[in-house]
Amino acid sequence: MPPGRALLGARIRELIEASVRVRDDEADLAAAARRVEAVTEALRAAGGANPLLLAALEGGGHLSVNNPLEGPGNPLAPPLSWVRVGPESVRADVLLGAAHEGPPGRVHGGWVAAVLDHVLGRATAAAGFPGMTASLTVDYHQGTPYAVPLTAEGRLVRRDGRKLHAAAELKAGDVVCATATAILVHFGADRFPVAAKSTTD
Repeated sequence: MPPGRALLGARIRELIEASVRVRDDEADLAAAARRVEAVTEALRAAGGANPLLLAALEGGGHLSVNNPLEGPGNPLAPPLSWVRVGPESVRADVLLGAAHEGPPGRVHGGWVAAVLDHVLGRATAAAGFPGMTASLTVDYHQGTPYAVPLTAEGRLVRRDGRKLHAAAELKAGDVVCATATAILVHFGADRFPVAAKSTTD
């Protein structure tokens, strides 16, 4: 992946976090908005029709560098940082910020579900069975703190033909904040072919 794309994603990610934390009485928000607008217009002028830039994944397969959960080029992505990707389980570190807040001091449940869903998909793919989520059940054991290092782990539990059963959990230290189970449907490599012109290093 071109380093400039990851750098831009990181700087915009920082901008988003700063924008939700800024105090209205201590910054000229209108002036800041004008500067952001100028940069936005410059980027829009160089925009393309297809944001799907694919990169090879550790453990096999491809994923867009603009993926909203782990894509370094996407400012919406936390992003997830993989520390283990194997056929039995996957593990990622993630740091969610104030931009992901739901209840005071806690991560919005939708973001918790999104992280777990993504980890479940990566787990089945790492086991050799990439799939799409058909159903997802999330149990929230307690509020998930933000601005605290979190660990997400997932594993393929069993496979029944094309039906994949997987489980995941999200932890803050040793405390389990949420768990999830899912059924995914396995698809072949030809279902989403990777065009040579779309790949990037």
